[in-house]
Amino acid sequence: MRIDFHCHLFPAMDTSKMVKVGSVIFEGYGFYERMVKKIQNIKSSEANNIMEKTIFHLNNANIDKVVLLPVNMKENQEVQKWVEFAPEVFIPFYNPPEKSDTNVNVTDVIKKAIVEEGYKGFKIMLTFRKKKLDDQLIYPVLEAAHKYKIPIVMHCGYPPPGTRRSVLTYSNPIYIDNFASSYPKANIIITHMGYPFTDIAIALAAQYPNVYLDLSNLAYMMPSRLKELLIQANEIIGVQKILFGSDGNTPEMIEIAVDYFDNIDFLSNEEIEKILGLNGAKLLGL
Repeated sequence: MRIDFHCHLFPAMDTSKMVKVGSVIFEGYGFYERMVKKIQNIKSSEANNIMEKTIFHLNNANIDKVVLLPVNMKENQEVQKWVEFAPEVFIPFYNPPEKSDTNVNVTDVIKKAIVEEGYKGFKIMLTFRKKKLDDQLIYPVLEAAHKYKIPIVMHCGYPPPGTRRSVLTYSNPIYIDNFASSYPKANIIITHMGYPFTDIAIALAAQYPNVYLDLSNLAYMMPSRLKELLIQANEIIGVQKILFGSDGNTPEMIEIAVDYFDNIDFLSNEEIEKILGLNGAKLLGL
């Protein structure tokens, strides 16, 4: 089984338009020029909607299931539409309330999302709200994740290119050190391997049994650096705590990310398959 553990809702059908918009900001950037060339070599889809198009590219990449990560409360509802479209493929995570509001009982809201609405994990975006990962708002989420034994995907490290916010200021995964041991049944996933705080992220994964690393967007952003990081992480923690994630802004980028792993020669086939899905399946209880 292969699982993309880090996928967001794609905004539009027209990939060429997305590429054109990106060129205004990123023309000449190494990652962007490399990505455009790879997208041009990917077979296009004649799907009628973005969900169908996404499944087309998932099939091409031999990905069986996808964890959908909403970034705000509005997207929580949109995620459910994707699940209704293909419940055997899409796995819904939930973005909990991340603003202080005395009129909202966060514990009740979270319980409803997990118990009644069927979300399978959490996506934490506190660092985009100018809050560190140990902000008081995280504790109801940790308690729920601990109680229901479900994963928490926490944005750590650099923001997606073009995010013109001071996200990096708040994104050091070191703040996970303040609560990881207190909630041992809450499996915490550090996105982007915490880059540029990768040494800290790997150290946390080595120290705490419930801390994992995902590789989202590294395959197309910095493939050479990813090789070094995988070798380093494997030396310290092995591959059983590493999760594949695409984290692209078009469905074609799922194929680009998977292709990286289908063509590397410094890990065994068994290690690659663990990263590409077996580790994720275990976390999700599949």
